[in-house]
Amino acid sequence: MKLSQLVSGLAAVSGDLGKDPEVFGVRHDSRQVVAGDLFVTWKGEHRDGVEFAGEAIGRGAVAVLADRERPAGLDPAVPWLVVAAPRSRLAELGAALYGHPDRAMRLIGVTGTNGKSTTVELVAAMLDAAGVRCGRIGTLGARFPGLDTAAIERTSPEASDTYRLLAGMQTLGAGAAAIEVSSHALVQGRVGGLAFDVGVFTNLTRDHLDFHADLEDYFAAKARLFDQLKPTGRAVICADDPFGRRLLDRLPRVLSYGGAAAADAPRPDVSAARADFDPEGMRGEIRTPRGALAFHSPLLGRYNLDNILAAVAVGEALELPHAAVAAGIAATRPLPGRMEPVRAGQSFPVLIDYAHTSAALEAAIRSLRDLAGRKVVVVFGCGGDRDPGKRPLMGRVAGSLADLPIVTSDNPRSEDPLAIIAAVEEGLRASGNTGYRVVPDRREAIRRALAVAAQGNWAVLVAGKGHESVQIVGDQRLAFSDRDEIERALLERPSGGTGG
Repeated sequence: MKLSQLVSGLAAVSGDLGKDPEVFGVRHDSRQVVAGDLFVTWKGEHRDGVEFAGEAIGRGAVAVLADRERPAGLDPAVPWLVVAAPRSRLAELGAALYGHPDRAMRLIGVTGTNGKSTTVELVAAMLDAAGVRCGRIGTLGARFPGLDTAAIERTSPEASDTYRLLAGMQTLGAGAAAIEVSSHALVQGRVGGLAFDVGVFTNLTRDHLDFHADLEDYFAAKARLFDQLKPTGRAVICADDPFGRRLLDRLPRVLSYGGAAAADAPRPDVSAARADFDPEGMRGEIRTPRGALAFHSPLLGRYNLDNILAAVAVGEALELPHAAVAAGIAATRPLPGRMEPVRAGQSFPVLIDYAHTSAALEAAIRSLRDLAGRKVVVVFGCGGDRDPGKRPLMGRVAGSLADLPIVTSDNPRSEDPLAIIAAVEEGLRASGNTGYRVVPDRREAIRRALAVAAQGNWAVLVAGKGHESVQIVGDQRLAFSDRDEIERALLERPSGGTGG
């Protein structure tokens, strides 16, 4: 597509089109630019993207769209266009260049504080089982067989990336895509222009209050997803969540799910008639508007039942055959860092979970205790440059529910790790737990937890990082995987990982 055609729909664009080059892609990360790309850049909170325009041009960018005029020293032959708020134009550019793949695909968006990744995976597996090939976009990356994509550093990529990924999936034969939609993405327009067949709200608990003014602002951001439903689209809402109940009261074409409805409230459209849990997963029966659905799942923990109910409600909204819904549930194994067991020959349970909010940490600890029937040692921390108010809350949860909390570092970023830990300790002390330990070195904290568990009737939860493969300290991204550290420590034990 010619540059002139690509930008023709943008308002208030100035600059010289030069020789009006052909544009084959839209990129905002100079490191990912390839020949033929339009490089879109802006001054961000931490970095000025215009500083990377030279690198982008060197990599083959045929034009630049920025929020100010060309700095001195850059190739004048490369067209340089100026527009206000370039980031907000990425959706328009993506739609123009890649078409509207959402119009030819079934698009499912999942928002909420917790449960997005697993719900997306369940929904995609159900669609796959129904013969509708489904792509995934979210915290664990963009995934579809044959898709060539760079790593995604956020839950929701920028809008131009999302359009590119969806178009690529469609070309490869996808008939649907399930997408995690974060509150940041909704506020920043990263899913702008997309129209969803189903929007899912899982829950809302305290998180991201470094970005949102308060919980009401956070909720308002999440609720924006339902403004982007297709005219025939359906909302799937958790009836157990107080914010979900507010959405149920105001949205048309809604399917509710849950299990703990108030005595004076109607039973949700999708609910568990029976659920039995064991260390290998769960099985039971789910009530749906189309009748009972028997299921079995290798997912661990009671809170994963909520994710299954959400996905089943999506199946109802899309009228998927119950056989495909059940097959999708059975095929979905624990995702990396989501109540993920680590087995290296030890005799005690060890699980990794991405829990980084007080509600998620509570659910993970309770689930592990229920499954293992043992005392629980939990290794956890709180991220730097993030909502400081949740630190004592997480400390209180760990202190109240775990037999041995070990507080450590978790991506301190620009903050002092000891200052973060001190804030967590406020909650630990408030819980009345006097036996907690402070081990700032995360590697050492994991090893100490495993050493404790090897001595008796213990189970280990390592929480916070989940699937992540780095520890962010200052401006450094240091290689670090909870799973790798656990496996290494277990295999190095003289007993070969077994404990008494």
